[in-house]
Amino acid sequence: MSSAALFRPSTEVVRAATLQSDPSFVTTSFGTVSLCVTDDLESLRLLWESLQAAMPCTAAQTYEWGRAWAEHVLAPRGDKPVIVVGYGPDRTPLFLWPFEMGTRAGLGFLKWLGQDHANYSMGLFAPEGARAFTRSDISRLLHEAGRQAGASAAILESQPFDWDGVPNPFALLSHQRAPNSGYAVKLDDFDALYEGQFSKRSRQTVDRKERRLRDMGALDYGWAETRDHKVSLLETFFAQKARQFAAMGVKDVFNEDARAFYQDLALLPEDSPSRLRLGYLALNGNVLATFCGALCHDRMGVVLSSLTEGEEQRQSPGGLLLRHQIEEACAAGLKFFDLGVGQARHKDEWSNIVYPLFDSFIALKPQGLSLTLPLSAAARVKGVIKSNSTLWAVAQDLRKRLNSRDG
Repeated sequence: MSSAALFRPSTEVVRAATLQSDPSFVTTSFGTVSLCVTDDLESLRLLWESLQAAMPCTAAQTYEWGRAWAEHVLAPRGDKPVIVVGYGPDRTPLFLWPFEMGTRAGLGFLKWLGQDHANYSMGLFAPEGARAFTRSDISRLLHEAGRQAGASAAILESQPFDWDGVPNPFALLSHQRAPNSGYAVKLDDFDALYEGQFSKRSRQTVDRKERRLRDMGALDYGWAETRDHKVSLLETFFAQKARQFAAMGVKDVFNEDARAFYQDLALLPEDSPSRLRLGYLALNGNVLATFCGALCHDRMGVVLSSLTEGEEQRQSPGGLLLRHQIEEACAAGLKFFDLGVGQARHKDEWSNIVYPLFDSFIALKPQGLSLTLPLSAAARVKGVIKSNSTLWAVAQDLRKRLNSRDG
């Protein structure tokens, strides 16, 4: 399936979009950019959906993803999105930056919309504009957006340096290497890919594990299709993930609001690039593993995954499901199978692309330094710890002990 066919860029729709707030004007190296800042997502729907079809992005930058996050996560806590749209001198849209406003120590700061649950965070940029912006241009535009939003800083995490061949202009600003990288599989002929990534012995081991599971009963690889099945599979995922988090000594990030957000995404129409596709491997009706993601621009991006407990886990059901889904993606003609951010064994085994990521901690006002300096330092320390296997093991053990004591 080609996600490129899901949307058709419409210049008429783009140009007909109406600004919902009085624009400000910023002088850049290639002319005056009119900047609109609004929290009214619905007013931007046609524009946003046209831009996401024409500009490089992941599902996390699509309209429905942002709408669901604003509705289920921001609204319950009284927060709102901050959407910034920039138009060139001829009124052609140059970019759309989906932000939200965070608060820390009484100071407001911009962060990417849904940043806490996204693998990759970035703005939507027209390719020609992305290549033309200078560091000074982006700095002026961001500061003006922050001024309109009342933000003291911008805390922007997990940003790629480029996406689908288009540079990310935010990399021109002050930044530091993010603690984690992204991992993806560039797809081609599955057999060639599989044999290139795994030795003959490893492939035989995988086949043997699959046979052992089949000997135990009915083995089913599939995708949830009905509403009831989607809701049920999500509940299974949340339960499995809660047990995994508890075993790791990690706080469960899937609170009630987050669960409502993911259910909303799972129930979107079939052709939406924001739709969360729920994949599973089941034995005799019991779900052993899940891999769930969204298809956007010929890229299947994993968002959620989980494993069962018990004897079946020894047969690597997660690895079996991942192999099956990658084979399906190759057969469908997709270009990439994205495994997401953060190192893991299955990512090291499959990935033939690693995306270095960067974080930006930018003070937009003098008082913003009280946010950016400690957060920047903490991220650097985290990066050092995660890059050292000994320190990372100690940190994980300490985290588990502290969590056990708090419990």
